[in-house]
Amino acid sequence: MKKHILPFCLAACLLLAACGETAPSAAPSAATSAPAASNGAGGQLEFLSASPDNIGYGAEGEQGFYYIQDSADYSNVHFIDGASGQDIVLCSNPSCTHDSDACPACFSSGPYLAFNGDKLYLLFGESGSGEEPGHIDVMEPDGSGRRTVYTFEANQSFGGSAAGDGENLYFLLATYEGDSPTMSLARLSLSEGSLTDLCQVDNSTFLMGVACGKLMIKTIGSEPDTNTSPDDFYTQRHFLKAVDPATGEVTPVLDWVQDEYWELVADDSLYLLSAPEGKLHLTVRDLASGADADYDPGLEVGENGYVMSLARYNGTLMFTVFSPGESSGSGVQRWAYTPETGELLEIKLYDPVRGYPYQVMGTMGDKLVVQVPRYSGNDVYSFQRYEYVVCSWQDYLNSQLPE
Repeated sequence: MKKHILPFCLAACLLLAACGETAPSAAPSAATSAPAASNGAGGQLEFLSASPDNIGYGAEGEQGFYYIQDSADYSNVHFIDGASGQDIVLCSNPSCTHDSDACPACFSSGPYLAFNGDKLYLLFGESGSGEEPGHIDVMEPDGSGRRTVYTFEANQSFGGSAAGDGENLYFLLATYEGDSPTMSLARLSLSEGSLTDLCQVDNSTFLMGVACGKLMIKTIGSEPDTNTSPDDFYTQRHFLKAVDPATGEVTPVLDWVQDEYWELVADDSLYLLSAPEGKLHLTVRDLASGADADYDPGLEVGENGYVMSLARYNGTLMFTVFSPGESSGSGVQRWAYTPETGELLEIKLYDPVRGYPYQVMGTMGDKLVVQVPRYSGNDVYSFQRYEYVVCSWQDYLNSQLPE
């Protein structure tokens, strides 16, 4: 199992010094960490995207789950109440039909959603006609008091995932001057309505999450100092970096090759899945201390197989294994692995037509929200709608959903 740390000694010293720690004298590959945030940002920094399967299309909270329901002509914000399970359009206007601009929960094009426990944020791209720029609205958890806090310039657009600290939103911003955009990681002050570029980033950059009070971004590129094409999927190198939300300072953390690792940033840790010799291996790096823990789930991955849709719930790592070359759906499996106990379970909840795993769209309290496709027949053309089903964590592990 190969690791590529950037650059060993320098990164370790910079990161650990920022945490107020002393770099250990052990092997440098175990010393790379994400430092604590500097003073100057808002409250606790949180990643606001609900799940890897649902970046921007849902927002989760202790009281319930918000999501976008699309129709042919418009989109609505829905809310699933965690206590009752009731699914409603997030509008309290009497006699509202929820199908026009008169409804605060109705839009011509659906926004991305982010919820920080206090407010619901709606991040809009440009209008469906392309004549109006994108904007960011905020509303109360019950859907009232909707107002615009920022309007983008005509040549700006934002990335789908967001983080927040109660006072600011953080997201990737593309600014177009001609055909090619300039990308940056931006901070929006919610009280002042002002937008600040924290740092410039490469066009192939993703906001992966938060750890140790830092924004974690990943950039995809080719092997440094080689003639390798960045378009070659199996030789692309992934670079994980930590960004201070107050100063914009960028610190390298770790890098790996596309066909060696699949990653998740959660709970101040980096989860790296690889498949040396065709068997799945998990490395968990504590981003505060730089310490690694290694696990072998004992799961075989086929030739050219890969892993997607990583998520972590209640100490259990969820992931989907794809085996290319198989017929539709037959080479896809959803797994749950608990490192502390070594328990490995297949989650046998699959689309009856396409064969793919049901998507976990997010959580609300101790429950999961699962997206279930509904069909009128036995082929893809009979698809009718997606239904959001709430289930307990244990029922999901047992591959059971309520009727």
